[in-house]
Amino acid sequence: MRRVFFIVMAMLWGAFIALAVTSPGTLDSVWAWTGDLWWPLQIAVWIVFLPWMIGLAIWHADWSAGLRWAAILVLAFGWTMLSYPRKK
Repeated sequence: MRRVFFIVMAMLWGAFIALAVTSPGTLDSVWAWTGDLWWPLQIAVWIVFLPWMIGLAIWHADWSAGLRWAAILVLAFGWTMLSYPRKK
């Protein structure tokens, strides 16, 4: 089960980065869609998709492009490595 979680985590971060490179407007649409949700649903989306929502928040920050990319890549790598399956 831990391997599946790791693979899903890595795939979702891969999709996030692929969208950031190929279709940044899609990330903007997801951010806008989330902001338009009823507030209890917004909270649920933030809880379920916390790492990617943090990534979206960074993507929309008023930082330089290099700093945003660096922060997103560090977040993606760190969060994925935290989900790496370890032996007990």
